[in-house]
Amino acid sequence: MESRYAKNFLCAVFLVFLLLVFAACKEEKEEKKEDDKKPETASADTSEKSPENPAGEIGGGENEIAAGTTEPQETTEMEPAGEDEADEGEAGTTEPSAPNPGSGYPEYETPTYYSYLTGKKCSRREQRKRPVSIVINNIRQALPNVGIAKADIVYECMVEGGITRLMMVLSDYEDVPVFGSVRSSREYFIDLSRTHDTIYVHAGGNPQDYEQFTLRPVDRMDGVNMYFPNTFYRDAERRKTMSLEHTLMTSGAGIVKGIEQQSYRTTLQPEYKGAFSFYGEFTDIGGENNTANYICVPYSNAFKPEFIYKADEKLYYRKQYGAAHIDGATGEQIKFENVIVLFAEYAPFRGNAIAVKEGHWSCELTGTGYGFYITGGRYKIIKWQKDTREGILALRNTDGTDLFLNPGKSFVCVTSKAYNKSVVINADTRDVK
Repeated sequence: MESRYAKNFLCAVFLVFLLLVFAACKEEKEEKKEDDKKPETASADTSEKSPENPAGEIGGGENEIAAGTTEPQETTEMEPAGEDEADEGEAGTTEPSAPNPGSGYPEYETPTYYSYLTGKKCSRREQRKRPVSIVINNIRQALPNVGIAKADIVYECMVEGGITRLMMVLSDYEDVPVFGSVRSSREYFIDLSRTHDTIYVHAGGNPQDYEQFTLRPVDRMDGVNMYFPNTFYRDAERRKTMSLEHTLMTSGAGIVKGIEQQSYRTTLQPEYKGAFSFYGEFTDIGGENNTANYICVPYSNAFKPEFIYKADEKLYYRKQYGAAHIDGATGEQIKFENVIVLFAEYAPFRGNAIAVKEGHWSCELTGTGYGFYITGGRYKIIKWQKDTREGILALRNTDGTDLFLNPGKSFVCVTSKAYNKSVVINADTRDVK
């Protein structure tokens, strides 16, 4: 009997044991199922070493870059850099660089920025830097122009007396020793300066210009009717041979002091994204029977500047008054990758007695018109459009698509619609001098 009870007891113990084992297995199975339901997360074993990361670190130390990677690059964010933002390469301004393929790190695109004035590669800070525009005398008695070769873009417009005046636009101005001679404003130069959101530098102007200055917010430096003791000066050598109005000069350092004096904004407006479009590299614009080795653009019966193409350099050299157009600071003949001819409506300005007496001109740059784009020894017909006086001057193909320019400097001739059949463009090869 005892043996029977002992056997039953052992059976009961064994059954309890089996039940406990079964319950434990079931619980383990349920936990595994729950784990399988959880989303996977990326993890990195910081203790593991590899050829790309011998220290076993994910980002390297403070002064380390993982072997084989490029230097840290600028961010692709297109918002304007603040004036207090550190320069590229300073602490806190670098972004992760693109590592070697197969390194196990995520890849980053290297950001590339292009100048809004020339289409050439630059830094983000350089792209968002606000340019200056300077009105330059171009009458024969005031030559040579000084500093003109530093311009990224030059605009040429008619003024009274059958002559022209120039407006040079550039962003890298600080180290230029001399610009000049600086001459009086014309209201259509104000319109053109708005295309590039510039700080406008001039020496006086007509009554209609000062009316515009009261109506429009123009950051400007006036060498005649504003006080800029450290910005403008009269050139003593010029005063020996030239009239007083041809002797006012400025400099990059002087412009910087003027900007500081007035606390002018030195970065482009946040919404500004450039006026002109550019190819990424030199591009043949194609076409047939459109060779453009020689260009002559009339502004009057007496003044017809020329551009001569040098195919080996892909540049147009400018001549005026029958000779090479020279920068007096360097003796260099000015030259450009792009020549743009625009036809606009010029008319005598009748808004005040002084304008009537002195024969001032107006130039209508609001609306649309036609012109030529000339580059790489070829030309094509284009359209221009400016919706408001404050808006940008947009360049289009005849089908309405954006015109792309070749990277480099541009000379923009704004002449009268009356000369739309008088511009000479042909295959002649001539001496650039």
